[in-house]
Amino acid sequence: MRRSFPAFALAAILGGCAGASTIPLAQDTVQITARAAPICGSVGAEKLAFKQAAVETIRRGYDRFIVLNAQAGGTYAGNTPIMVQNLGGGTVMATGGQPIIAPNQGLVIKMFKDGDPQGSNALSARDTLGPEWQEQVKKDSITCL
Repeated sequence: MRRSFPAFALAAILGGCAGASTIPLAQDTVQITARAAPICGSVGAEKLAFKQAAVETIRRGYDRFIVLNAQAGGTYAGNTPIMVQNLGGGTVMATGGQPIIAPNQGLVIKMFKDGDPQGSNALSARDTLGPEWQEQVKKDSITCL
């Protein structure tokens, strides 16, 4: 008899949620830390942090931003379920128990207004978010999926 962890329960453990926090470092510079669900992976955390950089730029009255520093990491979120299978004849096989790591991404960004010569090489926050940038700026949260 094989016992398996229900797929919906595993998805809930792996899915979790995603979020970002912002700490002002100067009037035109902020640090963003994005934490993504394990299912999002490190790429999801990167995308989340980058989108949040664009959102914060617009919310703070700026138009463009440059990433000054980036740092990736991860936080232990638990282990995958252990599954036990009876192979018969007194033989039992156990699998699972691997660590689950929730990725995070830190960015330090400097923001500029359009026309500022120091920001001539900076990225457009509106272009980064795409044609529906206004809706994304209004949202309280951004997801990695």
